Amino acid sequence: MANTETAIVVETLGPPTAGVQQGLDTLVRQSGWNQTPQDWAFFSREGTLCVVRDAQGNIVASGAVLPHGPHIAWISMILVAPDLRGQGLGRAVFVHCLALVKAAGRTACLDATPDGQRLYSQFGFAPVYRVTRWQRAARVLAAAAPHSTQLPDAQRLAALDAQALGAPRHALLADFLARPDTACVRSAEGFAIVRRGRIAHQIGPLLAVDDASAADLMRRAIEPLAGLVFIDVPDERVLLASQLRDGGFTPQRSFMRMVLGDQPPRGQTHFIHAIAGPEFG
Repeated sequence: MANTETAIVVETLGPPTAGVQQGLDTLVRQSGWNQTPQDWAFFSREGTLCVVRDAQGNIVASGAVLPHGPHIAWISMILVAPDLRGQGLGRAVFVHCLALVKAAGRTACLDATPDGQRLYSQFGFAPVYRVTRWQRAARVLAAAAPHSTQLPDAQRLAALDAQALGAPRHALLADFLARPDTACVRSAEGFAIVRRGRIAHQIGPLLAVDDASAADLMRRAIEPLAGLVFIDVPDERVLLASQLRDGGFTPQRSFMRMVLGDQPPRGQTHFIHAIAGPEFG
């Protein structure tokens, strides 16, 4: 157990060892989240991981900072062991992550749960738009055409992605496309990446120039999937929400995209029909 009578010490990690990786994966399982060891490895390689340990050296809280280009950074993965919640560990990790972003001169962005939104608002974060996670249960499918195994080079997707988000993240797309079982559905109007998470397939980012193109990409991405599926859709995308509901999806939880200050990334947000995930932006 953490000693809450002393100051909470937040540690900035180097490359995670096997023991650290196990501790991080345990936090994900305890929280019921979908992240994989590949996600943690990416955060470590391209960003910064922060943790709190208990008196026995076990990891009991985590956080991550992921830069996207020179101007913004995403704060995410604020996880706390269930039996230690409510003792200030998550807040301490978040404050540490925020200090790292400010020291680098970047704008801090994040996707907040309802509980997190109340905390982050205290630090000056302002809401941008709400996202709903839609979930479809696993099902038995009739024979369906598999996703194409011909994955594009990340550079072919990066320009639209940077235009949509308002910041470049070529490394993230390249990492997604290099993972086993990743698929990418494309058209002249956009693309959707499908990757395997710890408990569910995650569809996103899904970017398209119009609603009809996005709906077609989403349909093609979902059709071959038999397992549990997550997709995180901005609430403004009412056509996709209707299509998801008709396809057996139900709302699971919501996130609020937030930014510190009054200068959010200048992206073409109407291109964003599903985000990469609240941990990635």
